[in-house]
Amino acid sequence: MQKVYINILTALRILLGVLFIHFTLIDYNIGYLLFIFILTALSDYFDGKLAKKYNLDTYDGAKFDVICDFIFIVLSTFAVMLINLIPFWFIFVIILKMVEFFKTSPSDDFYYERLGHIVALMFYAYPIVALLIHVGTVNTILAIFITICALLSSLSRIRPVIS
Repeated sequence: MQKVYINILTALRILLGVLFIHFTLIDYNIGYLLFIFILTALSDYFDGKLAKKYNLDTYDGAKFDVICDFIFIVLSTFAVMLINLIPFWFIFVIILKMVEFFKTSPSDDFYYERLGHIVALMFYAYPIVALLIHVGTVNTILAIFITICALLSSLSRIRPVIS
């Protein structure tokens, strides 16, 4: 039963992504968006902690976690992109990084490297930061910086696979 609750906590990020879209595009409210962002971060933190605590951390659970993270990141980024605060090409950076992550991780476990963790955090935070900054040029520079970090992370992951 605990596994069900942990999976619900993980899946909550998809609903939060939809709410992020709503409060970005339909009923703009930065306070709600910050609250959604905090809830998302908490759900991501606690689902992993609870899975470990109850010895329920599995590859399938980790994969579900990564997929829910990805969905939230894409939904929130897409919403902010639609109001022209994130460049349209950045969605492709996220998608390519996710494909690379799955392709370069072993089939029975995920391989996380330090820069990849930082990039994931930047992917998570970028939409809310873009809304708070609310300046397209600054947000584009930030997108370029995150993209460079993502490329460096990918290179460090791909190199061992090629060797």
